[in-house]
Amino acid sequence: MKIGCYHLVSNIHDQDYINQSLKPFINSIEKYLGEPLISIVPGDIKKEPILPVIMIKSGGVEEKFKRIYQQFPPPYFLLAGCLHNALPAALEIKEYLKKREQQVEILHGSAEWIANRLKLIIKVIETKKALRRFRVGVLGKPSDWLIASGADYNAIRKKLGIRIYDIPMEEMVRHIDQVKNDEIPSNIAIMPVGFDQQLIQQSLRIYQGLKNLTQEYHFNAITVRCFELLDFYKNTGCLALSLLNQEGIIAGCEGDVPALISMIVTNQLTDQPVFMANPACIDQEKNEIIFAHCTIPINMCESVEWKSHFESGMGIAIRGKVKEGSVTLFKLDGNVERYFLEEGELIKNLELPSLCRSQLQITLRKPVTDFLKNSIANHHLICKGWHREKFEKLFSLIL
Repeated sequence: MKIGCYHLVSNIHDQDYINQSLKPFINSIEKYLGEPLISIVPGDIKKEPILPVIMIKSGGVEEKFKRIYQQFPPPYFLLAGCLHNALPAALEIKEYLKKREQQVEILHGSAEWIANRLKLIIKVIETKKALRRFRVGVLGKPSDWLIASGADYNAIRKKLGIRIYDIPMEEMVRHIDQVKNDEIPSNIAIMPVGFDQQLIQQSLRIYQGLKNLTQEYHFNAITVRCFELLDFYKNTGCLALSLLNQEGIIAGCEGDVPALISMIVTNQLTDQPVFMANPACIDQEKNEIIFAHCTIPINMCESVEWKSHFESGMGIAIRGKVKEGSVTLFKLDGNVERYFLEEGELIKNLELPSLCRSQLQITLRKPVTDFLKNSIANHHLICKGWHREKFEKLFSLIL
C-alpha cells in the first residue's frame, strides 16, 4: 500500500518557500519509510490501494480543510511538522472532526517516529482487509467446560469480516477415516520419536484428515472439539494442530471460537505464530503467570520434545521451548466488544509434571492483578514481541 499526501497550505503564505523549507522533513520521513510520499488528489484513492494522509503545511488552512475533507474516507490522518503554525491548525482540525464523531489522528514528531507510525497504520489497515478473507470451521461444538466462551457469529462477521461455519464431528471423523495410508506424511520437518509407530501414524492421519477438510471447505482456520478424539482414536489432535499452525492454517483447541478468532487477529497483525494456552498459576509477589497447553506451533519453538497428552496420558503432545524475551498476551471476547491486552517477558520454559506440556513462565509489565480482574475467560493467546500499539490502533478502528 502506497502512502499518498494531499497538501494544504494557506493562500497568504509563500508556497514555494514553505515547500522548500519542508523538503528536508519530508525527505527524512521518506528515508525512514523506505519509499516516497506520493502527492495525490481525492480521485487517486479509488484507482489503487493508497493510505491518504492530509499534510498540514501551514496555519490558516482550516477552512480549506472543511471544504475538501469529505472527499477522503475516514479515519483521517493529519501530518503536521513544527514549522509555519502547522500543528495549531492540525489541532483545530482534529477537534472539528471529533465533534463530528470522525476518527482522526495527528502524525507529529520526529521523522523516524512518523515513519514508524505510518508503517503501523498500514499494517493495521492491511490486517483489517486480511481478516475479511477468513473462513473458519468449528469442528464439533465447544467443549462443555467453556461456559463463558460463547461467540456471536454475526457480530464477528460484522466487525471483523470473518465468516464462521459449524461442521459436525461426524464430518471431521469421516475425513480422518478416509485418509489412505499413502497419504500419511512421512516428510514433515520434525518427526515424533520415542512413540509406537502406529500411534505416530494415527496422529499424522488426524493431521492429514484435518488438512483435507480445510482444503475441501476452503477454510483457513479451524477449531476442534479435540477431546472427542480420545474416544474415537485413543489419540489427540495436539500434533495435528501444531503442524497446521506451522503451515499457516490457524488451528485452535476445544472448539473455543473466541480463542480462535483471537489467534487469527494476533497472527495477522503481528506475523507471528500464536500459542493458545491456559493461565495455570499466578504469583502476585513476583508478578508472574505460568501459561501451559499441550500443543504449540513448532515454528514458534527453539526445540521440541514429544510427550503424552497431560490429562489423558494418551497420544502425542508437544513440549515446546520458546526463546526467552518480549511477548504479547491477547484475548478478544466472543461478541467483539472488549479485549484483554498486555505485554510481558518470557523468563523461563518450565517442565512441571502437573501441567500441560508446553509451559511458559511470563512476567507482565503491569500488575498481574489486572489479569485476574480483566482477563477474558480461560484461554489466552501469546506471541513473540511487543505489539500493544498495533492492537490498540486496530481496535480503535473496529470497536
